[in-house]
Amino acid sequence: MSAREKGEEKAVRVLWPSESLLKTIEKEIVNSPVVTPQSLAIKYGIRVSTAKRLLKEYYRKGLVVYVNGNSKLRIYRGVKAK
Repeated sequence: MSAREKGEEKAVRVLWPSESLLKTIEKEIVNSPVVTPQSLAIKYGIRVSTAKRLLKEYYRKGLVVYVNGNSKLRIYRGVKAK
């Protein structure tokens, strides 16, 4: 039985976050010990593809550090995380 047949609704994710949400993400991400695109998407209700783009941008800005990963999953941590 599919989700539609059960009456469950599909989660709608934001394509691009608002400016206030972007500022919140930037403030919280620098202290995060582990950040993945999937965790970012779930926490803030954005798409995984958007989270990947944000993490690449934050990596270029120096807000996160690349830890490990492969082509499917990249693991980052905030620069101030212990």
